[in-house]
Amino acid sequence: MICGNQQSPQQILYSLYNTIALTEIKGYSMVQFSYMLLKLYDKGNFTKEASLTRMKFEGRSNRAVKVVKEAMKEASRDFWKCDPKHHVKGETYEEITQLLQGYIINEVDMNSDNTCRENCGEYQYAKNYGCFKNLFCRQQRPCNGKILNCKYVDADMEVCTADPRSGRRYESIEYENGLVYGRKQSCPRGVTKVDSWWRWLFWHCSYCMCICDEQGSFSDRYFNMRPAIADIEDNKVVTGLRFVKKNRIIHLQIQQGILGPFGTIDTNSTVWKEVEDYKIHDRSVYSGRDYHILTWEKRALDLDDLEADKNHVLTGVKFKEIGSHLNFEIYTTPFNFTTGKLIDPLAKSVWKDNPNTDVSQKRPRSKVNIYNPDIPTRTITASIPMSRSDQFIEFTHTDFERDAAQTTVPFLDAQSAAMMKPVALSGAGLFYKGRINFGGFITPKLITYDYSEHLKPIFPEPVNPIEIEDISLMSTEFVEPHVVPEVN
Repeated sequence: MICGNQQSPQQILYSLYNTIALTEIKGYSMVQFSYMLLKLYDKGNFTKEASLTRMKFEGRSNRAVKVVKEAMKEASRDFWKCDPKHHVKGETYEEITQLLQGYIINEVDMNSDNTCRENCGEYQYAKNYGCFKNLFCRQQRPCNGKILNCKYVDADMEVCTADPRSGRRYESIEYENGLVYGRKQSCPRGVTKVDSWWRWLFWHCSYCMCICDEQGSFSDRYFNMRPAIADIEDNKVVTGLRFVKKNRIIHLQIQQGILGPFGTIDTNSTVWKEVEDYKIHDRSVYSGRDYHILTWEKRALDLDDLEADKNHVLTGVKFKEIGSHLNFEIYTTPFNFTTGKLIDPLAKSVWKDNPNTDVSQKRPRSKVNIYNPDIPTRTITASIPMSRSDQFIEFTHTDFERDAAQTTVPFLDAQSAAMMKPVALSGAGLFYKGRINFGGFITPKLITYDYSEHLKPIFPEPVNPIEIEDISLMSTEFVEPHVVPEVN
């Protein structure tokens, strides 16, 4: 897989070519040096042999450039990280917490009249109006936001409530009809019996299974919208990406390094640039400008591969809002490939994006669907790419039966997408990787600079080419020097 290597496939080819070319040069130099020594010690002339060696070397070199260039044009320039052997929250992944979460509530608490005249299905967009007679509602944290998509499952149930520090409301819910939501296991906090009831023999006050969308201190649902740009005035460019969470805000952090001649990077200069240090409640910090809030209505993330124009390199990234979608952008800067210098970066750098939406008339952006997802870290098989450029994905909750809808998915891949030997990048992207029936991960992708554009034949073609492989045209026979016999 691409992610299993420390370079993009094109970079592997380019590195292989450099190794082969260097070996060829060493071999050619040794042969020519040998002919020089033989000639120096009067072992022969070897002019024709040296000329033939040079011509064959030039021919092989030109053919190698041609073959490698064609292969590099077809090779992928993408680089991303495979799943780690062990997932660790805060190190290998980050979460959006409690964006949409399964929530048990009686219908009597979802209307201002405290009636039970409707059924659970009528409450598709509601809110909490109180806690009737301090029943089960007093034994759990209330949902003070939007209550969505309610449904009736069964009248009575046994609820295993979760430790509040876990971010979950419930570990499992076992209904009287035998249906179980979540993983039924030991319940350290004890099982709570929850029963619906009848009012005046006519109205059934049912407990409903709903989705809670509540902003607050328990929910980390914010994306940084401030740009992350390399120190372009110091000739630095982006060499890596990763998701980090700081002050409950998700940031796309950049690694930067000094750009050198021929698209190289000074490996001693690469560092992860610190992300913006602010909080959502700070003065002069605003939603929609500094950060984006995920909600039921605004939870879509665009997945794109974005690439710079020719002779430009990647120097920054950011998110912006397009309608209800969070859209990815890259910052690109022109540069001189030979010298490695950025060209007037403060004036000539530009942002690039894909503003296509799911309601565009021509080729609308398509949605990546997640079906019945479990927690992503529960899978025992490695994630694979499950999206393509010009798509979008919506953050949602896990499956009711698998996880009682307690976790927000997909997760965010916090591994460092940075190559062992950093190189210039021409673009970046976001994509979704995972497995069927698991929540998966949003993963950053690097697109390495296309070095094939700069591969050209090293030696000029001869005006009157000859078949240099036909060695019969030239003698390679060792000629003993003529020795004049001594006269006594």
